[in-house]
Amino acid sequence: MITAAICFALIAVLVKQVKHLPLMEIVFFRNIPLVIIISGMIKKTNIPPFGNNKAILILSGLVITIGTITGFYAFTTMPITDALTIQQLNPFFTFFLAGIFLKEKLNFRQIPFFMLAFLGGLLVIKPGFRIDIFPAMIALLSAICISFSHSTLRHLRLTDHYLVIINYRSYIISLVSLIILILQKSFIIPNSSDFLNLALLGIVGLIAQITLTKAYQHAPASLVSLYNYSQIIFVSAFALLFFKEIPDTFSIIGAIFIIISGYLNYRYKPKKT
Repeated sequence: MITAAICFALIAVLVKQVKHLPLMEIVFFRNIPLVIIISGMIKKTNIPPFGNNKAILILSGLVITIGTITGFYAFTTMPITDALTIQQLNPFFTFFLAGIFLKEKLNFRQIPFFMLAFLGGLLVIKPGFRIDIFPAMIALLSAICISFSHSTLRHLRLTDHYLVIINYRSYIISLVSLIILILQKSFIIPNSSDFLNLALLGIVGLIAQITLTKAYQHAPASLVSLYNYSQIIFVSAFALLFFKEIPDTFSIIGAIFIIISGYLNYRYKPKKT
């Protein structure tokens, strides 16, 4: 999950680098390596490509499609540290979704820690105090979709190979983004620099999806999701390095609250029985 967190922070940076390109073009290019490489891996290992739990596989793909598009929109329209910090509210939603849909035992001692994370999210979003409230709300929608997607990953571990899960998600995201891109007639031929960034985006996205999916296959969703908080540290460093972005005081305090919440959840995680 730490590897996935680093990759997702890099994805935010790469998306920001090509923000002048159409959003659907960025989403589409991000998934090309996934479609090609994962399909090849499935064929080589003789895994049934259509999977077993097709309904949940399709649902997982559609939800992560919305989460990806809204997340990329937030990265291109607001400081990436703020956008990714807001996304880190997804463990708050995953905690309850895991209990409702996956019947995982919830540790209600964690609720105060999640409330602390929620307060941190409010400090970053700053409702009523920021002009760009719409991108912040889109980032929040992305967090909700990601949490639901993470819950489906945990459910699918019982029925389907992780490569099949990634394959469904990558094909659905690619198909949806390509259809919208064609309908918008907004495709722009990328220059050499943009093409390099898009290629890196695809490779990093591939690594992120593999490590994320494997993480949710090996541990409860309500616990693994907590490691998402490390993305805040990584993306803050990258934002400063590549874009000279320095979060404001409210965002810094909000991020600290979210990181503390993540640590407390780890420190007081429920013991295995």
